[in-house]
Amino acid sequence: MNQAAVFRSTTVYEVAAAGRSGGLEWQRRRALLWLTGAFWGLHTLALWTADLLDRHPHLLRATAVRLLLMAIGLALCFGIHMILRKLGRRPWRQKAPIVFFASLVAAESFAWCTYFALVYAKGEPVHLAIDGSAVIRTLVPWTWFFLAWVGLYLAVQYGFEARAEERRSAQLRTMAQAAKLQALHYQINPHFLFNSFNSVSALILDGRADDANAMVERLAGFFRVNLATNPDVDISLAEEVALQATYLEIEQTRYPDLEIRIDLPAALGRAAVPAFLLQPLVENAVKHGAGTVGAGGAWIAITVRQEPGRLTIMVENSCSPSGPAGVCGTHTGLRNVRDRLSNRFGADAKLSIERLPASRFRATIELPLVYVA
Repeated sequence: MNQAAVFRSTTVYEVAAAGRSGGLEWQRRRALLWLTGAFWGLHTLALWTADLLDRHPHLLRATAVRLLLMAIGLALCFGIHMILRKLGRRPWRQKAPIVFFASLVAAESFAWCTYFALVYAKGEPVHLAIDGSAVIRTLVPWTWFFLAWVGLYLAVQYGFEARAEERRSAQLRTMAQAAKLQALHYQINPHFLFNSFNSVSALILDGRADDANAMVERLAGFFRVNLATNPDVDISLAEEVALQATYLEIEQTRYPDLEIRIDLPAALGRAAVPAFLLQPLVENAVKHGAGTVGAGGAWIAITVRQEPGRLTIMVENSCSPSGPAGVCGTHTGLRNVRDRLSNRFGADAKLSIERLPASRFRATIELPLVYVA
């Protein structure tokens, strides 16, 4: 267990970017196209059916005219769409008059196109005499027709904007959660460095320069793995225990009599845990527990057990009968573990500590049992 694997790293921003795609925008455009096509298609089909039932004398010409009018209607709707895009996110008190005026112009234009097209379809002469009441009766329904399309258009638009906003909020929540986990993970490094430099300093003061040099080399290898490990991705329990075994071998340079006991059932080796979750507990076990015991009596044990749907990891150590058991200091390590468990699993995981008879101390982590892919 001298070597710890270097695990694949994926940054927070890569995780968030994975959710950003043009899929939602393409769905929005497709929905608007379908809406407009169906709107005019059903309108044209209804009028063509009326021509068919009326036994129109020039049905083929009338059909071509209906299709031409549908194309004109689609073009006018596209024009209103471009106006709405140009207005962007302006307040509705500014947009409403412009949209109403655009619908009025579209209705007037379409009414004249309809008049000339139907006159052509029937083979009748064109009469340009303008009757005010007829203009109003013609303009009002077409204006409402285009306003109805605008209403449906905006409903679809706002529906997709709401979905996009929901997706952005979910991405931001994910990024915030991942950033918090990263901050908690990187909090381990100065805590670990402080303890490690104290150990190196103690070896130098004891005149054990070769041991100090060996410890520095092991620390360099350990930190290479630490920096390459992504705190956002769970690793297997076997890998996590291997990392802690490497750390304890480093500490054995300072405490040659330190006994390491690891009880990890093979079936639980693939259980998923946050990377370096056990690091603060093992550090405390060394510095404030086993490190205070005289020669020949220091030991640290990592024990893993399984309950239905649950994983229990115990870090136990010997301690001085009269001194601290492994919980003195600033409690930074314990807070870190509790915060990481809370942010990762919520109330579904917990850390408990207890002093046991026969000069023993135990820290117990309980969390849901899941396996790495």
